[in-house]
Formats: sequence, C-alpha cells, structure tokens
Amino acid sequence: MGWMDRGILEDPAYGDFALVYDTSHIHQDFVELIRQVNADVEVIVFLGAWCPDSRREVPRFMKIVDLTGMRESRVRLYGLDRSKQSSDGLTDRYTIERIPTFVFLKHGEEIGRIIEVPRATLEADVLSILAGAQQKR
Repeated sequence: MGWMDRGILEDPAYGDFALVYDTSHIHQDFVELIRQVNADVEVIVFLGAWCPDSRREVPRFMKIVDLTGMRESRVRLYGLDRSKQSSDGLTDRYTIERIPTFVFLKHGEEIGRIIEVPRATLEADVLSILAGAQQKR
C-alpha cells in the first residue's frame, strides 16, 4: 500500500501485468495525438493488486505512457487495499471510491480523471482529458 515503484507491477500478485501490457493494442493515431498534448501533465494512478479492473487497465495505461513518451517520472502509482483508504489522507483528498482511478494534474490542479473503466477507450479518454486541458490554456 502507498506509493509504489512501477517495477512492483511485475510481481505475480499483480496478475499478468506483462501479458496484458504485451497484448494490449493501442491505436497509433491516439499515440501521436497524445504525444502532442501531454506536456506538463502528471498522473496519479490509484490501484489495487486484488482488483481485476486495475490488473486490466493499469498495464494498458502504462503501455500508453511508454508509447507516447510521457515521462515516467510524471506517473505515480499508489497502491490501495480493499478499504480504498490511505493513512496519509491522499484518498480523501482525491475522493477515491473506485479503482483504478487515474487522476490527471496540470500545475497541481486536477484536469480530469478516469474511474474504473474508460468511457470510450483508455487512449481516447486520455486524449480527451489532455486535449481539453490544452484548450483551456
């Protein structure tokens, strides 16, 4: 629980992270568009090893991060147990009720989030959030 290094996702407790990562198809058109609008964005990913949605969506998200060249230092992973509560108050601060939750921040302010499952596709939802923030500049 708490802040975690990406390497821990390779642990068998997180399911088949590598398999989901390797077999996920990310639409190349979205990759190019996300690449153009991801500057100055940070993402906090709230996830759980026990959560099937986390085991499915987090590897796909990390593949998007890798393909788009999003700096890995701007993506922070935060592990939760079934209570979805954190001792440091982070889950209260971001009102985390379901996981995975991807919270997108620009200059410390939330610009959007994806909760549990994407509305369209993960890459389309990421692009929508980033493009919306770009237009508000």
